[in-house]
Amino acid sequence: MRATGLRYAPTKEHYTPFPTYHQMVQVMNGIWRKAYRDVWVRKLRSFLTILGIAAGVAGLVAIVSTSQNIAAAQRAVYADTSQADLSYWVWDAPDALRRSLLALPNVEEVELRATLYAKAYLGGLWRDVLLMGIEDFSDIRVNRILLQEGNYPGWDGILLDTSVRDVTDVAIGQAITIRAGTGNRDHTLTISGFALSPEYPSAEFTNLILAYVPIIRARDFLGISGNNRVLIRLRDFRLREQTAQDIARVFEKRGIPYASPVIRDPEHFEGKRELDAIIRLVYLFSGVGLVISAFLVSNTMAAIVAEGVSEIGVIKALGGTRTQILRLYLVVALIYGLTGTTLGLVGGTLGGWVLLARTGRALNIPVSTIPSPAGLSLGIIVGVAVTLFASLAPAWQAAQIPVREALGSYGITSTYGRGWVDRCLFRLSAVPPLPAMAVRNLARRKARHLLTIAFIAIATAALLAAQSTRLSVGRAVSDLFRIYNADAWVWFSEPVGTGFAASLQAVPGVTVAEPWQFTDCWVHHAPARLWGMPPNTVLYCPQMQDGEWLSLNDPVGAVVSADLAAAKGIRVGDVIEVEAGPGTRDFHVRGIVIDNSIFLGSRVAGKVFIPLSTFERLLGQQGWTSFFGIQVHDPSPSGVEAVLADIDREYRYLRPGVEAAYRDLAGAERQSRLLSVVLYSMTLLVALAGGVGVLNTLTLSVVERRREIGVLRAIGASDANLVQVYLTEGGTMGLLGGAAGIVLGYPLGLAFVRFIEGVLFQIPFLYPPYLVGSGVIFALTLAVVASLGPALAAARLPAREALRYE
Repeated sequence: MRATGLRYAPTKEHYTPFPTYHQMVQVMNGIWRKAYRDVWVRKLRSFLTILGIAAGVAGLVAIVSTSQNIAAAQRAVYADTSQADLSYWVWDAPDALRRSLLALPNVEEVELRATLYAKAYLGGLWRDVLLMGIEDFSDIRVNRILLQEGNYPGWDGILLDTSVRDVTDVAIGQAITIRAGTGNRDHTLTISGFALSPEYPSAEFTNLILAYVPIIRARDFLGISGNNRVLIRLRDFRLREQTAQDIARVFEKRGIPYASPVIRDPEHFEGKRELDAIIRLVYLFSGVGLVISAFLVSNTMAAIVAEGVSEIGVIKALGGTRTQILRLYLVVALIYGLTGTTLGLVGGTLGGWVLLARTGRALNIPVSTIPSPAGLSLGIIVGVAVTLFASLAPAWQAAQIPVREALGSYGITSTYGRGWVDRCLFRLSAVPPLPAMAVRNLARRKARHLLTIAFIAIATAALLAAQSTRLSVGRAVSDLFRIYNADAWVWFSEPVGTGFAASLQAVPGVTVAEPWQFTDCWVHHAPARLWGMPPNTVLYCPQMQDGEWLSLNDPVGAVVSADLAAAKGIRVGDVIEVEAGPGTRDFHVRGIVIDNSIFLGSRVAGKVFIPLSTFERLLGQQGWTSFFGIQVHDPSPSGVEAVLADIDREYRYLRPGVEAAYRDLAGAERQSRLLSVVLYSMTLLVALAGGVGVLNTLTLSVVERRREIGVLRAIGASDANLVQVYLTEGGTMGLLGGAAGIVLGYPLGLAFVRFIEGVLFQIPFLYPPYLVGSGVIFALTLAVVASLGPALAAARLPAREALRYE
């Protein structure tokens, strides 16, 4: 080497000529070949990494497609079926009423129907059926139904909602028994076909089957010559209140009994709250999944770089540039990203189909299975971009490795043994040598091992958060049914006297019967459910959050549910205006009760409770009711069903409808089960990332410490000894990650509950102590299972091959 002044003059030995075009092409071909080899040399690791990317992309594609397709389906349903803006119960209204209502300036369309509750013997059980009498099936103007199979019914026919097939097996041409009409006699009708009823949720969740018959048959059952239901479509929904007053004047002028209208909320559809909760959770987990996928790619790329350090040194020694090294590992990441994204698009499309089908069946609407272009585009962009971004740091690190360090790497950092953690681990004198060596190995690559422990911690926390959320939602559902101390509910197609409770209580097996009333109302421009309750009720156990329950001495005092109070900022002592029936009335808030409207399809913001006598005066129904809560001596399902059968037989002439509380509870649990499926599906994604993190870390340990394995082999270490070292190392990371996950799981679970509480209802957060044990077991199992592959690889490594490794 010579120096000329301050300029470096390389000798012939150090001179490297500028590469020719042919040499550059060879280098690029070599980069692609090496990138391909780096991806597939460890097929299991690459498969799991690609699977992690695919899971994140699939979740994103599925949820974007589902949310957009459901919204589009709802818009299409409202347009295609012309759903009613106002729905009224009336009694024996003549057909001429339609012309009078159409003459009102804001009324676009009117449909008159005859409807009644009945019983149908299906699948060996008497099931509740809502019979709807239609004048002309070929010319339905409002709340149109969508014929799916078969034909419209004749006099002896019946058209069933297609969701009945989720409840029991039925077929076209099958004869079924309907109990309805005068004396509640049995009638045999033949199934003519199946139709979708988009304005009602699935029978699987509501325990109510929808059926359609000719209107003359429904009138015959009701014993009237007119109609009892009016459906109205408005020209301008904003003028609904004024139009409702105009409609009320028409009813009063004609002397037609009527109830307060059910007003469609255009911003909410049946089951929207439950769907919003699921979408929120999946969006949340999709975000977590993409972040985890990024860490997973980064971890895998770091492993590939570490395994190829010596090759990087050779490439640089032969003239390879930093740009070429950087390009090499970005190509590796691109292969991962494109492969994972492609699989994610396929998985997201299939998952979207399943989620759409399930959601569409629950909401009883037809949905499109065509993937959302926005979802697919977002999946491609995010999948590839996240992968490349996550690989930048490892690729840059690879490009910066000096040749000497690359050719002389032994898997130990230059500061190994100097830190306080290293010194503490060296003092593990009471621990057997092999486990002690395994634990000390954690200090050799601190950053890598800390990242792996973080993977396990996040996976454990996600599992615990999912479990606590499921338990919390389940507790909220069961708490509701503990508040309602009734074993069943009985209602009648026509109002009866409130004193009828004594007759029901005389039925053998009935211990308590109470008259209740309810209707839809508006509070501070929010839809709510107004309940008229006996202040001294024994079938309702109010769980007061603040204030007091209803009082006989306070007829204008009201109690509101906590969800309504939170939504509208209502406090004890406030005055609220309740709009129900023909007018409005002010009430002062006596208390706030914890009682949630949790059922699928609920559109209300909460509940308002007032004394039953006040309710009757407000609605103009003094002394009349049609709804009763009952308590029975034997609350078992068989005991409840026996009492309800006796009530049905005793009062067949009143056409009673009955519902057992245990069936309501089962329906609510089916709704929450879908939420649990989503939670655990997303948790698998995070657990996958944790397992791949452990696998990568221990695989690198085997690669970097092959010489040490050779030395251990040479001095007599057996296969079992080597397996013990790596399983102990993985198990230690599992215990540390599990401990961190347990600490992180509580706030994460609380965040999940509060996150979905924003769209559902108040949920008491549960984090029982046994979750700690399940978290430790999960983390330890995850780490040990992921450690098996590297441990067995170390055990199979011959001493001669290990000692010759360079």
